[in-house]
Amino acid sequence: MFEIGVLEYWIVDRVDRTVAIYRRKNALLELVATLYESDELTSPILPGFRCCVSQLF
Repeated sequence: MFEIGVLEYWIVDRVDRTVAIYRRKNALLELVATLYESDELTSPILPGFRCCVSQLF
């Protein structure tokens, strides 16, 4: 049986130029990181994915 739900959620804030990353922990999404323009966005559920946060703005 597969459980359906959101494993990871990104909130891109174009005003503050940040990305808040939430990951599922038990039944809740928990803030695990806030990234800034100089950071690189990666994800354990997207192996090999990399994106400079500055490229989002």
